[in-house]
Amino acid sequence: MSIDRKRLVAEGPTVVGMLTTSLESGGSLDTAVRSIAGEGPPLTSGMFEKVVRLADTRDCSGIREGLSEAVGRLPSSVSGYKHALLLCITASESEGTERLRLLGEASDIALDSVRAMGESYSNSLTVPCMTIFGLGIMLPMVLMSLLPMLGIGGVFGTAAIDGRLVSLVTLVMIPAIILALAIGIRRRNPFLGESSKGMGALTAAPLLLAVPLAMLQIWMGSAPDVALLLSVGPAAAVTAILAYHDHREDVRRRGCEQGLRDSVFEMGNRMLSGGSFETVCLESLGGRPECSHVREGLRRELALCRGDIGSAIEAAIGGTSREVSRAFRDISACSEEDNDNAGRLAIALGRQFHNSDSIRRSLDLRLKSMTDMMVGTAVLFAPMVLGMSVSMLEPLSDIPGYVPMDGSGLILSVYLVELCGLISVLTCNLGSGHGASTALWRFCLMTPVALTIFTVCSSLGVRR
Repeated sequence: MSIDRKRLVAEGPTVVGMLTTSLESGGSLDTAVRSIAGEGPPLTSGMFEKVVRLADTRDCSGIREGLSEAVGRLPSSVSGYKHALLLCITASESEGTERLRLLGEASDIALDSVRAMGESYSNSLTVPCMTIFGLGIMLPMVLMSLLPMLGIGGVFGTAAIDGRLVSLVTLVMIPAIILALAIGIRRRNPFLGESSKGMGALTAAPLLLAVPLAMLQIWMGSAPDVALLLSVGPAAAVTAILAYHDHREDVRRRGCEQGLRDSVFEMGNRMLSGGSFETVCLESLGGRPECSHVREGLRRELALCRGDIGSAIEAAIGGTSREVSRAFRDISACSEEDNDNAGRLAIALGRQFHNSDSIRRSLDLRLKSMTDMMVGTAVLFAPMVLGMSVSMLEPLSDIPGYVPMDGSGLILSVYLVELCGLISVLTCNLGSGHGASTALWRFCLMTPVALTIFTVCSSLGVRR
C-alpha cells in the first residue's frame, strides 16, 4: 500500500512530541511505541501498530529492532521524518543531558521538514488557483459575451450560436473543472486536520426555500436573474442565521484549543515553582477567557473523579483537543512520581507546541493572499465583469446580424451561485482546513453579495 508521504512528514512533530513525552517522563521506548500505535496520528499509528504486532508474535526480536527496520524502509522523500525517529530511538538508549539533546534535535528536524513542506505546498497552489481565477471570469465572459459579438456580420455563417451548448459549458463543464481542481488541492494538502462533525441537515434545509421563492417571483413577473437574487438571497440569509451557532462554536473551539496549547508552557513554570498539577492546571487556565468553560468543566471533573485524574482530563479537554488532553494526562502521570520532572516535561511540550503553531501560522499567512483572491473572484470580480458584459451587449441588439444569447442573465446568475459554493469549499480545504459549518457560512455570506453586484452591474444602461 502506498504511503501519503506529505501527510507522514506532517505527523512528524506530533510523533516526536509523543516520544519525547514518554521518554522524558521515565517511560521506555516500548511504552511510547505502544501508546502511539493506539492514540497517535493515523499513518504513524498504522506503522507502529505493525511493529507492535510483529514484536508480540516474535516475528522480530523486539520493539526497538522492529521500529528501526520499519523506519529504514521508508522512502528517502521523508528523510526528515526518518532522521527524527532514528534520533528518538538513539535517545531512548541515552541518559540525562544527552537524551535531552537528541530529543531536541529530533524535534528541530521534524519541524524543519514540516516548514519546508509547507513552503512547497503553498507555492504549488499558484497554478491551480490562477487557473480557477481565469476559468471563473474569462471563459464565461467569452462564451456569453464575445461569441455573440463575433456573430455580427455572419462570422459563424448563417447558423445561430447553440445556446444549449453554451449553457452546458457554463453551468456544467466549467464548474466541473473547478471542482476537480478543488479536489486535487484538497488531496495534496498535507496539513488538513480531522474532519469535524458534520452540520445537521436542518441547518442547510432553509436553502430549499429558494425554489418556492423563485417560482413566486417569476409568477409576479420578475426578471429571471432578479427572481434568483430575491429567492437565493433570503434563503441564504435564513441559513446563515441558523449556521451562525455552528460557526461560532467552531471558532470558539479553535480559540480554546490554542489557549490550551499556550497554557502548557505556563504550567511547567508554575510546577517548577512548587505548585501541584491540579492547582497549576486550573490557575493557568484561569487567566485565559477563551478557556473558561473548559476550566469549569475540568474543575468539576477533578472534584468528582475520585483520584482518576486522567479520566477527568479526557472528559473535560478531550472534546476540544485530543493532543492537548494527551499532554495534560502525561504531565499528570509524571507529577505523581516527581513534580519537578513533570514541570520540565510541561516546558518541553509547551516549547514544541509553540514551534509547531508558529509553522502553522506562517503557512496560514502565506495562504491568506491566495484565499483572499479566491473569495474576491467569486464575490467581486466575476459578478462585476460578467454583469458589465451583459449590460454592454444591450446596445448591440439593433445591429443586423447580432444574435443575442437567450437567458444570459439567468445562466450567469446560476453560474455565480455554483462558483460561490465551489470557492467556499475550496477555501475551507486550504491550510489546516475548516469544517462544513464554515463552508456553509461562507457560501451564505458570499452568494447574496455576488448576485447583488451582478444584478446591479447587468442593469446599468449603456446609451446607444
